[in-house]
Amino acid sequence: MVDNYLHESTDEIEYLKIKMFRPNMDSLPSYSLPAEYEIRMYQSNSNDDQTWAEIATAAGEFRSVDQGLELFRKDFLNNKDSHLLPARLFFRVNSDGRRIGQAMAWSACLDGEQQGSLYWVSIIPEYQGKKLAKPLVYTVLKKISEYSDKCFLDSQTTSWRAINMYDDFGFKPYMKQENSEKAWALLSHKCKKNFLSSTVKN
Repeated sequence: MVDNYLHESTDEIEYLKIKMFRPNMDSLPSYSLPAEYEIRMYQSNSNDDQTWAEIATAAGEFRSVDQGLELFRKDFLNNKDSHLLPARLFFRVNSDGRRIGQAMAWSACLDGEQQGSLYWVSIIPEYQGKKLAKPLVYTVLKKISEYSDKCFLDSQTTSWRAINMYDDFGFKPYMKQENSEKAWALLSHKCKKNFLSSTVKN
């Protein structure tokens, strides 16, 4: 059981699902990876499925590692594009060889159009706040730009710190979901940014 579970309301903010989109993949802001860290790609027939679930659970995405592993197998290993995982799933690795973060460059449908999708950005708690997420996201977005000229992501209001980061990368609020206005008003207040000021009804 995790005590930082992201998919429920907290004293800080009500839980609501959100999406963000990037209308093009031009002019990606660049962030360098600190020298003591490196990127390693997913390897089939390894323990990387388990590692993915452990990182995502530690970051608050699942109640248990088993729940995360079940989703990974259902959504990715049993997916017609599972052969792409070794080129699309990025792990952040520390100097001891420990995988401490991850993110995925995937594809999914938005508004009837297949687009790039930034999936499952997770950093384990003891490495959060060390400026590791932006270099990881930059690496994944560069990959997405190789096969798509648009990108979107799914998140939630409880991940407001990550929403701040995605805004820095040029992602905009997607306003076609239920409770979009409420969600982005909550996020504007929490993040002290007026996310809705430049938003059009996309």
